[in-house]
Amino acid sequence: MEVAGTFNVRAVAGPGLSPGVLFRSAALDHLRDEGRNSLRACGIRTVIDLRDVTERATADTTGDWSVAHHPLYDPRTGPPQIGDVAVVYRTLLDERGGALTEALRALAYAPAPVLVHCTAGKDRTGLVVALALAAVGVPDAVILDDYTRSGTQVRPHREEPVRRLLAGLSLDPADYTRALELHLDSPPPAMASALAHVRGRYETVTNYLRAHGFTETDFEALRVRLLDTTELTVLHLSDVHATAAAPLYTQVDGTARVRQVAERVESSMLRPDVVVVTGDLSHHGESSTYLALAAAFAELRARLGCPVVVVPGNHDEPSSFTTVFGRNPIEHVHGFRVIGLDTAAGSVSREDLDRLRAELGSPAPNGTILALHHPPVPSPAATLAGRELAAPDELAAALDGSDVMAILAGHFHHPMSGMFAGIPLWVGGSLAYLQDIGTSADTVVGFDAPTYSIVRCSRHGVSALPIPLHTPDVLFRSSPTLTAAAP
Repeated sequence: MEVAGTFNVRAVAGPGLSPGVLFRSAALDHLRDEGRNSLRACGIRTVIDLRDVTERATADTTGDWSVAHHPLYDPRTGPPQIGDVAVVYRTLLDERGGALTEALRALAYAPAPVLVHCTAGKDRTGLVVALALAAVGVPDAVILDDYTRSGTQVRPHREEPVRRLLAGLSLDPADYTRALELHLDSPPPAMASALAHVRGRYETVTNYLRAHGFTETDFEALRVRLLDTTELTVLHLSDVHATAAAPLYTQVDGTARVRQVAERVESSMLRPDVVVVTGDLSHHGESSTYLALAAAFAELRARLGCPVVVVPGNHDEPSSFTTVFGRNPIEHVHGFRVIGLDTAAGSVSREDLDRLRAELGSPAPNGTILALHHPPVPSPAATLAGRELAAPDELAAALDGSDVMAILAGHFHHPMSGMFAGIPLWVGGSLAYLQDIGTSADTVVGFDAPTYSIVRCSRHGVSALPIPLHTPDVLFRSSPTLTAAAP
């Protein structure tokens, strides 16, 4: 954004982030009227200034917003003039954790939209924004992309005065180069090193913030502030078919594949709000497989920072499953409600239908997603004829007039979309194998092509995307910055 009287101004944006609630910039001390009008048009209500009193100009910078001062550097020393940028970040994290946490708390609770700034909007602002995004589960790739943008914005405005400052310090060439980078650049390895430093000592950014006084209430306020709560992103897994002894069909280790999904999603740009697992967790129903999967789901929950909702399938042993995972789960996430329904017997019991009607009698603020194993519509595959949910009309009657906006199912071992009782239906693929839908009714062919899904639900509709677990061959790679056609 071009804002008269300052620089390095932008909205913090990325997958799953609520647009227009968090902005960052250089100092606002010299805003001109046009600049004030630009920020006013963004609706800025709170400014968080990370500088100490010695760095601030005497000019009034409040405009139409309130200003909260949360200095990050030790006021006895002030900002460093020289040094390695990565070392400066690690020192701030180690020595000023309480100040960083207070700045994040102000961000979480102050009236929004919020603008955070320091002098150049690069280092202190970069750390606060990075910690905030990491705390709500934004992938590192998004964090580093946002941070890196500062370098090209800062250098044109700061290079000349910085070189004048450093000229009087009698630095050797190596120190001079490091000092220039400290003042002018935002190298991705510096922020990556800072995040790795936190995780190396505390395992997660959330643990770091907890150690410095951030509470669960604070985390929820930060999530509400930053995340787009009008959209729910679901990581949908189904038909894991874990085994207690040898891998299924000699090569399918269902529990390992759950962990593989966690690694893939954590390192991607995807940011799920909830994980839904729609049945057939175990192939033979052994109790030990449920304990192993419960551990894998706990890791999934910790790595992705979101709840896991699990329902049984026809391969699951009811008693062992219920002992570990319970029955008919209900989870509330960002105003959405996820309801799990037990169809392990191939149908829904009268008792469970009554329970579902009672729950749906009170709508959720943003709508409900129903998760079950057996799809209530048939598959086109001849081998799956009659394998859909029995008595679907009874379920349709229970859903009539409700706020259910999507139904997630499994069982068929092939992805499929459809409609049921006017509600979008997504049948997720299996983590065990993909079933060939083109065979005759007496032949079942399974391909080693496991998939999981990402489903997004919002007031605008529902979308679903199957994702292969095995990395396919890359045919070509392109970028918006490249003009050459793909080979």
